[in-house]
Amino acid sequence: MSVERGHVSAPTGGNALSTDFDLMRSVAATIDTRNEEIRAALQAFIGRMTGVPQSVWGGLAASRFKDVVHRWNAESVKLHQALHGIAETIRYNETSLRDAAENHALHIGAAAGNL
Repeated sequence: MSVERGHVSAPTGGNALSTDFDLMRSVAATIDTRNEEIRAALQAFIGRMTGVPQSVWGGLAASRFKDVVHRWNAESVKLHQALHGIAETIRYNETSLRDAAENHALHIGAAAGNL
């Protein structure tokens, strides 16, 4: 097993199992970026929709519009939180896997040193 620059490989049945930690961090960062882009786009859209004069919406239509805006905001928050959670999970998994790989490499090295 070797641990180099965020890349761990371990032989398993003739095939090397590889986990690219740099890729995991990169994917998490990309999710964060896209999450903020999506959030900004959604906020801009709802800002334009709520900027429609109240005189346009009256009676039942006004009530429905308020319901739609409320649901929109709730779903937008859920989406933002879900994407944030996915990025955080990837970062946590990267750290956990890196720690486990380094620990495993130390144990292998210690065992090899005792041979």
